[in-house]
Amino acid sequence: MPTRSFYIWLLTAALATLALFQDRPWKSLEVFDWDEGGYYTYLPSAFIYHDLARADSLEILANKLGPPRGRGIGLHHLPDGKVVSKYPLGVALGELPWFAGAHAYAHLHGDQPDGFSRPYQMSIMLAGLVYGLLGLWLVRKLLLRFFDDGVTAWALAGIGLGTNYFNYICYDAAMSHAALFMWQAAMLYCTVRWYETFRWRWALGVGLFLGMATLCRFTEILYVIVPLLWGVTSWAGLRQRPALLLAHWRQWTGAALVGAALLSLQFLFWRAASGHWVVDSYGDEYFDFRHPNVLYGLFSYRKGWLLYTPLAALMLLGLIAAWRQLPAVVVPALALLPVLLYVTFSWYAWWYGGGFSARPLVSLYPLLALPFAALLLAARQSNWQPALRLAIVLCIGLNLWQTWQYAAGILLYDKNTKELYFRNFFHTSL
Repeated sequence: MPTRSFYIWLLTAALATLALFQDRPWKSLEVFDWDEGGYYTYLPSAFIYHDLARADSLEILANKLGPPRGRGIGLHHLPDGKVVSKYPLGVALGELPWFAGAHAYAHLHGDQPDGFSRPYQMSIMLAGLVYGLLGLWLVRKLLLRFFDDGVTAWALAGIGLGTNYFNYICYDAAMSHAALFMWQAAMLYCTVRWYETFRWRWALGVGLFLGMATLCRFTEILYVIVPLLWGVTSWAGLRQRPALLLAHWRQWTGAALVGAALLSLQFLFWRAASGHWVVDSYGDEYFDFRHPNVLYGLFSYRKGWLLYTPLAALMLLGLIAAWRQLPAVVVPALALLPVLLYVTFSWYAWWYGGGFSARPLVSLYPLLALPFAALLLAARQSNWQPALRLAIVLCIGLNLWQTWQYAAGILLYDKNTKELYFRNFFHTSL
């Protein structure tokens, strides 16, 4: 029989699907503008234009269709004149089956089989939607291992509708974040199952899904902290952890080899496209570890995580409740968070260009869903459950409202200020 958490998942799926098809950015090649085009361009370059160093195929096509206009899809020009994407190829690898389906459809139905026509754009948007919803389903499965359906339903509603995750499975579904959410949810699920069973398949799953996440975005390798520290609840447990991992060294070697095999695809691509095993495709973009912008990343009106996604504060607060309700998650979360926030907001463009809220942190939500659920359970056992639920409902309302404003261009995708934020807060049109 369907449960409340299932209906919450279904509601999230329905609202995201409605938002995606109402937006319809594929009318004028807009799906592949900016980062989305950079992630995707591996596929038409390899399978349609048969030249791995043709990442500029989208720009060439756009200029043929109309007046030249800039498309910031992250092109990196090699010394010999070839052009590759600056982005890793993990997102394209995840999009490959969807690209293949769109290519077959385009041939059968008379659309231009050029890699960029309407079927390709619709397919890639659907890929992000489906991957994001699969990730949320995995989060539901994980939560139900530790909490009852009522707590799970509220936690799922908060994550699915009350954070910028929602934006990245509909309006910006062609970005990397829906897939990253899914890969990290799958990695976390495999981690939990391995510590319950010590079986090979779960260890290999950790390597597979962490490898896919890292191939999408190199800094996702930081999440290796989670499987290494899951379940540590004391100094004695921390001292014993190396012995536990060494006792299963064959499994973890296998996991590392699976992850390394996936990452090797990037080096093989660079070698085939440029003749070099490593290409500094980001050029003059860099990390400035001496001048991190953590406070701006968390609180600024430009792109502050806790300002635009205040429900994240409740997830972090849940780490206090988790000491009692689910201690296994606390140490890995506390170890990961400062490192992740420091590295993320040490990027020279700490706001990460256009987007809603702090998009690099979307892949953190599967892990934070657990302390968030612990907070909900603690609230039920006290007299402040109504206040917490009201706060969640308000966060959901704010998130859906501002997500719509963002999609409509009312809430600026970049360079927002305090003055503009409050001036446009209740606006419904530009």
